[in-house]
Amino acid sequence: MLRWLLSGLAGLCLLAGPAWAADAAPPGASSCTGCHSTIKIADSVIPRIAGRKREDIVKFMVEYRSGAWPSSVMGRIAKGFDDRQIDAIAAWFAAQPE
Repeated sequence: MLRWLLSGLAGLCLLAGPAWAADAAPPGASSCTGCHSTIKIADSVIPRIAGRKREDIVKFMVEYRSGAWPSSVMGRIAKGFDDRQIDAIAAWFAAQPE
């Protein structure tokens, strides 16, 4: 009986795991929050990206990665991500409150 109960609890944890993970930032998102603030800062020259359109974030990251947009830091950071990672990061930031 105890074995059955423990198996059931383990199964519930596995089912609940993906729901918890959906709220977690994808790998690499912390690279963004080092510069892009999660709170509004009136005079910051670095824009907030939380709540922006996913498509816009992807476009800018791909352009930074290719060198189409000149940069000192963003190009180097963007080169560390493939298209799938960029899309996951962009989707997560787009889902965050503005």
